[in-house]
Amino acid sequence: MSENAPAIEVSKGIWLIKLPLPFPVAAINVYLVRGEDGFLLLDCGLKTKACRETLAEALALVGIGWGDIRQLVITHLHPDHFGLAAEVRRLSGAEVLMHPAEAVLMSPRYLDHDFFARHSGWLAENGVPADETEEISCASVGIAEFIEMVEVDRPLGDGDRLRVKGGELEVLWSPGHSPGLLTFYFPQRKLYFSSDHMVEKITPNIGLHSHSAENPLDDYLASLDRLRAKEIDLVLPSHGHPFRGHREWIAATQEHHQARCGQMLATV
Repeated sequence: MSENAPAIEVSKGIWLIKLPLPFPVAAINVYLVRGEDGFLLLDCGLKTKACRETLAEALALVGIGWGDIRQLVITHLHPDHFGLAAEVRRLSGAEVLMHPAEAVLMSPRYLDHDFFARHSGWLAENGVPADETEEISCASVGIAEFIEMVEVDRPLGDGDRLRVKGGELEVLWSPGHSPGLLTFYFPQRKLYFSSDHMVEKITPNIGLHSHSAENPLDDYLASLDRLRAKEIDLVLPSHGHPFRGHREWIAATQEHHQARCGQMLATV
């Protein structure tokens, strides 16, 4: 099947669907996984006509419709991962699952102007110049057109299992890029759905926000350490291409962060 096809079967019963984004990162990979009864969808793209139509085209290529999606799993709360969720739920009746640390931030992060004010105060406390705090705090306001709030039916946490055809997806809480980011290990196939936790040719952004944990970079590096012991043949990320060699990727990324931290300390 052509790489330009809307759905590419990367393993038996697992399809990579590339949805277009109007951003410098031009696409997101979402994944359709055959279950024992229906299908599971990992992430869903933005609330745009292009994402909705591309996803519908991909489902048709697989030979299913919206109603065959039983579960919609949102890996984290960034717009390209959950923006279309409410519409997918209306079209399919799917159960929506997400980590509770992400679910509680949904409305405040994108709709609550009091949240923006609190965030501005937090930035000021941390030394951000006054003329920059408003711009940074309101950076999410323009994204509202690409998202719609969705009710989460069931929380997912570390160690939970999701039944799929041929085995189970092990839920891994993988904080760093986002406080409640979830990734999924399929031990029977040695596959790892990495979301934005691991992306082949870039280092995921590990930001610090008013709603972050105390040290998201430490959390991120610790969660990478945990993956070393996993037997993974193929990493399935949310951006770019699937790739192999997860241990080498982890080592290179940890070395990168150690070097950058050293550079920062040297300037203090």
